[in-house]
Amino acid sequence: MFFILLLKGFIIGIAFIIPGVSGGTLAIYLGVYQGILDSIDNLFKQFKRSFMYLLPIFLGIGLSVVLLAKLVSILLDWNSFIVLLFFIGLIIGGIRFVYKKSEVTKLSPSLIISFLVSFGLLIAIIILDKTSNNAGISYFDFSLWTYLLLFALGAIASITMIVPGISGSAVLLVLGFYTAIVSNVVGNIFDFTSIGYNLQVIIPFGLGALGGIILFSKLINISLKKYSQQTYFAILGFILASIIGVFLEIKDQTSATLFSDQVSIFNDLLIYLGDNIFTVVGGLIAMVIGFFVSKYLTQFEGGV
Repeated sequence: MFFILLLKGFIIGIAFIIPGVSGGTLAIYLGVYQGILDSIDNLFKQFKRSFMYLLPIFLGIGLSVVLLAKLVSILLDWNSFIVLLFFIGLIIGGIRFVYKKSEVTKLSPSLIISFLVSFGLLIAIIILDKTSNNAGISYFDFSLWTYLLLFALGAIASITMIVPGISGSAVLLVLGFYTAIVSNVVGNIFDFTSIGYNLQVIIPFGLGALGGIILFSKLINISLKKYSQQTYFAILGFILASIIGVFLEIKDQTSATLFSDQVSIFNDLLIYLGDNIFTVVGGLIAMVIGFFVSKYLTQFEGGV
């Protein structure tokens, strides 16, 4: 069981590296989402059991991020169209699985509202992310208010870790703190010359994230148990909207060497599609492969 959970955590960890992809979505597909929520909810009541469930999952996530971050970065630099269409296929392939988990036999107004609210909320975040020129701040000047702000940002970011479909990087970008936290701290975590500064950011942010995870996992767990169908339809809304978010991350690989420097294909979509026929075909094949991989993953979900 430890190895299976470790492997599932490793797969979930890939989502933390891919722009717009949610670890929560893959956790649902792999059948560990409810287990994670229950374990966090009962961490203090049944510490040993909960800890032994969470340990291999989070260890797998950590290993995945450390071992695959460079590979994924190289692949995105090479061709984000093919790579991201694979993950779009992966997301699409599990939608029917989530719908079946909702056990809905007849649509009701509450289900439609739940879906539309979550879908609209994530689309709004995506639009703000793509249209905002808010470069934000690059570094923090520390004071009591700064530590409180970092704690609050950690709590906000934790929502994106728990709620499927929402990208934490997009939320931090909209709020204007992506560069200061992700690029300049997490991206330089092994720069020991800045360890003092980095710890002053990581500790309050991490404490806020930990507190937020405990609180929001409890709330979602209650929601899943009391309003299961509405909650799953809200999750479906987030997942469907996230497909649009991932699609909008695709960039023209011919415009620059690094993915971060490349321009969006939507600057001139028709010209891009016409000039990159083999890439388009490769992307469609990758999406189909991702779809069937997802089908396999949702069968694999019963492994624990």
